[in-house]
Amino acid sequence: MKIKIKQVDAFTNQVFGGNPAGVVTCADSLTNVEMQQIAKEMNLSETAFVSQSDKADFKVQFFTPRFEVDLCGHATIGTFSTLFEEGRLDPQKSVFYQETKAGVLPVEVTEQNGKKVFMMTQATPRFEAVEVNKQLAADMLGLSIEDILDTPIQKVSTGIWWLVYGIKSLDKLSKAKPNLALVEEISKKYSLIGITPFCLETFEKEYSYHVRAIAPIVGVAEDPVCGTGNGCVASYIVQHNLIEQPDEITLIGEEGMEVNRPGCVYVSIHKEGSKVSTVKVGGQAVTVLEGEIRYK
Repeated sequence: MKIKIKQVDAFTNQVFGGNPAGVVTCADSLTNVEMQQIAKEMNLSETAFVSQSDKADFKVQFFTPRFEVDLCGHATIGTFSTLFEEGRLDPQKSVFYQETKAGVLPVEVTEQNGKKVFMMTQATPRFEAVEVNKQLAADMLGLSIEDILDTPIQKVSTGIWWLVYGIKSLDKLSKAKPNLALVEEISKKYSLIGITPFCLETFEKEYSYHVRAIAPIVGVAEDPVCGTGNGCVASYIVQHNLIEQPDEITLIGEEGMEVNRPGCVYVSIHKEGSKVSTVKVGGQAVTVLEGEIRYK
């Protein structure tokens, strides 16, 4: 049997930029085992599978080459861009709901500068302390303790858990050589997808911060442009008042230069009092490949 599949570059409007995701928009006939096999064959950081839902407009499952994850930002953007291309999004609506393992979450179709931008609402941020000191944080990147910001090193989740901490210098962060074995060890110990070190210096002046997403535990050493990672980092930046902001702010995360797949992520943050209450992450996407998988 055959099933149609596409490869979509998310968080970019240029082919061969951003973060590639596999997308299967008609996955009702597939078992979880078959989805995992297809994701392994695609060998992308995530492949998304869309099926019918009795709770939302669509059910979406996300598989890395190794296992299923609760949520994926760039694969969500790629999925809804593909559904839009295929005419499966009601043109009378601008908000659609996806059933995920992180909950039923809305995705909004907007337009910026004449182009479609897809914004997904992520789960309310959670912050947890971990026993990772500045020396260990530095060791994971091959840096020195003096390169690490003084703000707390924390687990943050807007659907999946990342370890978030700041680096003082863009040059240091961009040139850092991650110790993948150590990152994987820490990820297993604290139930993390990986680490998202960031800095407030950027290559492009219109962006708010620079970030890298290192996640060897899922089979991809560095995710080019990561939606959940940016949701966590932007939430952390706002929660710790690293950027002066009102109760509503949109940050733009810059990512992917280190792996030659530059892209950017729009992150809309809403605060209630001193806490981040709503996080929306989005961007554009471009289909670069379509074909068929023979799976039986």
